[in-house]
Amino acid sequence: MKTVGSISSIRELFLKARSAGFNVAELMNNYLRSEPLFNFIGLEFVEVGDGFVRAVFPYKREILRRGGMVHGGVVMTVIDTVLGTAVMTVNDGIDQYTAELKVHFLEPLINGPFTVEGRVIRAGRHLAVAEAHVYDTNKKLCAVGIGTWFMVKNSGQKGNNH
Repeated sequence: MKTVGSISSIRELFLKARSAGFNVAELMNNYLRSEPLFNFIGLEFVEVGDGFVRAVFPYKREILRRGGMVHGGVVMTVIDTVLGTAVMTVNDGIDQYTAELKVHFLEPLINGPFTVEGRVIRAGRHLAVAEAHVYDTNKKLCAVGIGTWFMVKNSGQKGNNH
């Protein structure tokens, strides 16, 4: 990604959009609707703040596994997307990669719609750690995820495996 005008980082893009009066959650939803995977899942951002994202996704047959619960891969995809976006809001670099993601499945996701809240725990110079909680419609905690993102500071810098 190249610098666009006077925007030199992902974080700055979010800040300028907010200061210009844009609804950042709706801008992100426009992106999600254009991506077949996210459109298929039905993921929708509700709130995008500094180091925080809240999103929702429905309970629907297309994302279920045997037993009528949301497939774990769908839950991990949603958590990765929500946390990655939370990291973007604090990333002073030009790109980022998920370096590690771990999910604890606590309860089957069977009572939707579901809410995912993601928050950056710490953002250092090159790494950010973020945590997500996934709740069902009854506010029961169903999954917890924690991940690490590598933040690319310039176009010449690359992660080990990317």
